[in-house]
Amino acid sequence: MENPGELEKIETQLDDALAGLKAAKVLEAEAEHEVEEALHELHELKAHEILLKIATPKGLFVGIFRESTTVATVIETVVEKKDLSRKDTFELVHGETVLQPVSRTLESFGLKRKADLELVAQGSGV
Repeated sequence: MENPGELEKIETQLDDALAGLKAAKVLEAEAEHEVEEALHELHELKAHEILLKIATPKGLFVGIFRESTTVATVIETVVEKKDLSRKDTFELVHGETVLQPVSRTLESFGLKRKADLELVAQGSGV
């Protein structure tokens, strides 16, 4: 190669790409583990329980809650488990519906068996 600096640049790019690939593999393994746990939990889902898959700023949260659980309790649980900032105020969103007031139960919003939700910081625009 005529330019040794060019070779160093390419090697650096290759090292960066390999590091990115390694990080992606770790994230993929974590996601696969979460999916396996969720599938296992789904098989064990009892009457009056809901499997929630919640998109968060720090990735997917999957958990089982009783239908009588309040939205506030779900938010508190997700914030704790995903180590989200307690300084932020979050809302749960189902489709286009913001689940408010948070003192209401999951079943009061018509959620049954399983639901896909999103946890968003209040005022971030849904």
